[in-house]
Amino acid sequence: MTEKLIAIFFLVLSVIYTYDAFSLSFGIIMAPKAGFMPVIAGSIAIMLALVLTISASFRKGCKETGNANADGNGRKLIFLIIGILVYLIIFHFLGYRAATFISLFYLLKVTETAGWVYPCFFSAGIAVSFYFLFSELLGSNLP
Repeated sequence: MTEKLIAIFFLVLSVIYTYDAFSLSFGIIMAPKAGFMPVIAGSIAIMLALVLTISASFRKGCKETGNANADGNGRKLIFLIIGILVYLIIFHFLGYRAATFISLFYLLKVTETAGWVYPCFFSAGIAVSFYFLFSELLGSNLP
């Protein structure tokens, strides 16, 4: 039952995101505008959420048994959601690179990635490489 509710939650969230993305100008494939990528990402998210919802609906009720690492109260999920919400808030204050580095590092530590060096370099690499990709190669302005 919980899996169905989570799947439906992500489906509703994806639909709301995509609906809001249509308020931006879309452009064309050869000249994309601000709404191009959000609409594509939202459409893919809707398709994936639909697949997840349908598969959760037809799956027989099986319980988790014997999983010592299972987080029964969903604490890890709550921390992940909090991390994403904090990312949205600090994005405007710190800019793309710093906010992405901090948030990705936090999310990696919440998901129990071993050590401190790997998450630090991975977060920095993702933040810098995506900034370079969008800012330099695609010519998009990032805060």
